[in-house]
Amino acid sequence: MLSDKNKISFQKLLIINTVMSAFIGGLIVFFLGGYATSAGLIFSNNVAYAALTSQEQAVISAIKKIKPSVVNIDTYVAAKSYLSQGGEGIGSGIIVRENGYILTNRHVIRDATNITVTLDNGKQYSGKLVNAHSEYDLALIKINASSLKVAKFGDSTKVKLGQTAIAIGNPLHFSWTVTLGVVSALERDIDAGGNLPIYRGLIQTDAAINPGNSGGPLINSDGEVIGINTLIFSGTDTTVAQGLGFAIPGNTAKKVANELIQNKGTTSSGSKPWIGIKLQNVTRQLAQQWGFPTSTGVLVVNVIANSPAQRGGLCPGDIIVDVRGKPVKTYEELIGILSPLKAGTAVELGVWHEGRKVKREIILETLSQ
Repeated sequence: MLSDKNKISFQKLLIINTVMSAFIGGLIVFFLGGYATSAGLIFSNNVAYAALTSQEQAVISAIKKIKPSVVNIDTYVAAKSYLSQGGEGIGSGIIVRENGYILTNRHVIRDATNITVTLDNGKQYSGKLVNAHSEYDLALIKINASSLKVAKFGDSTKVKLGQTAIAIGNPLHFSWTVTLGVVSALERDIDAGGNLPIYRGLIQTDAAINPGNSGGPLINSDGEVIGINTLIFSGTDTTVAQGLGFAIPGNTAKKVANELIQNKGTTSSGSKPWIGIKLQNVTRQLAQQWGFPTSTGVLVVNVIANSPAQRGGLCPGDIIVDVRGKPVKTYEELIGILSPLKAGTAVELGVWHEGRKVKREIILETLSQ
């Protein structure tokens, strides 16, 4: 089912861990012995080099700006018992404070018992998880370093379709790899399934993103972070897809990073109310397709077992239309009302359930509960 933000549920959506990318040189075309008369070639010792275009120069400049702010992340997860297996993981991150705070995806460092961070100068540090936000799949780690170069964020609300998008990271341990593409789409909503959140408002790009890129930056031609590379779609059981990468918008990442730093020591997901449901905005198209009684509201896609939502009687297919008597038309409005409330608060929801308008009372909890 698609929402007005083009929500996608993929059967084979891959979560990608990242690190970062290195120097990108202009394409070099050379001829050994002899001369070329084509315009735009520079000759040196009988070797002809293609002159850099303005776009190539912009890309090189952007990479030079961001590279010192990008890190490689290696993780190790110890086996908890003889019935479980440990493992290693890779990812990327960006420096958000000069005293060693680094932002990455939560799934990059989830359950990690050891975190190793490598800077672009080759220095390695032991990383410590400071805070994480499960709803946005972002995490903050800290290394014992100072005078680091902080990544500059651009305004992701000003990102345009077709503009240059550059990914830098550690795909498959090919450290500091740079890939170039464009912004392919905006405001993508994606249900990654499993225990992962529904990602909202993502930036889609065709810049090549692979396992190991998660947590690394998607930047514009000015070297500003416009997104955090997070997902790739590789296709379904019967189809193969290429060029479908997704990034958390830079404005969202910057906001969450600031919150994680301010609330360091406790996980953000554990300090905010939780009811245990996955949601999707109802649209007019969705309502017509499925015969919903309303064209606005928030559709309950899934209810987690033993959650406050399940205990309160919410079911998949229900549509939440008001909270404490206040109408809600979107997921964002619902979260805006619930976020300031504390665990233990009783909240009455107005819900369409099997064609009838009913009331449901939910007792808010924290995720840790």
